[in-house]
Amino acid sequence: MWNKTKTCLKIILISLLFIVSAAAQKFKVINVSGDVKYQSGASENWVEVKSGELLQADGIISTSNKSSVKIKQYEEIITIGELSAVSISSIKKMTTDELLLALAMEDMIKAPKTNGKGNSNSTATYGNKESIDKSDQLKNNDFGIKRLNGAMQLADNSMQESSVVFAKETYRKYPETKQIASYRIFFADILYEKGLYEEALGDYLEIQSLNLNNEQISKVDSRIDSINKIMLNN
Repeated sequence: MWNKTKTCLKIILISLLFIVSAAAQKFKVINVSGDVKYQSGASENWVEVKSGELLQADGIISTSNKSSVKIKQYEEIITIGELSAVSISSIKKMTTDELLLALAMEDMIKAPKTNGKGNSNSTATYGNKESIDKSDQLKNNDFGIKRLNGAMQLADNSMQESSVVFAKETYRKYPETKQIASYRIFFADILYEKGLYEEALGDYLEIQSLNLNNEQISKVDSRIDSINKIMLNN
């Protein structure tokens, strides 16, 4: 019990260090094309993004159709293409160890809450699905997809570890997006390619239960077989 508590405290401490580090970073908009909006962490309003503007790490940026934005972080430039949304704090490179810690933290956050009697209470995290208006559900799901597009673009900008963390956060905040097999496979493949076989296997096994086409079934089955062989030989 004590070892588990120490692990949790370590994860929380390192996560706080990540937050402090992200807050100290500077993100400058160097080019805007089309309709690009920004929402700071302290506001519910979306405002137009302009070239030369400095963005806070606690904000999120969103692009519309046929729109894009280039953001400079230190000496690196990241391009966010159309129909995408990205948390500014996710624009960073991470090590594999940092990825593992972030995934562990995400697992802690999404773990079912208990009601004090040992029974889980899933509505504490996601609310009552029947009480959600369908139009709101659709709107939220659309933004969830924009976030997954943004996560993919983090990967395209050589920030694969950050892309996985942002995708996992999106699955938690927008649960319907977990049903879209193409995205799930994309991010599971990153874990596989990074040699994080146990984490990848968990994702592939979940993906197996989704509505897959023949090509997706073949790929997921092949990945699972490959991981089982690797883990058996280690």
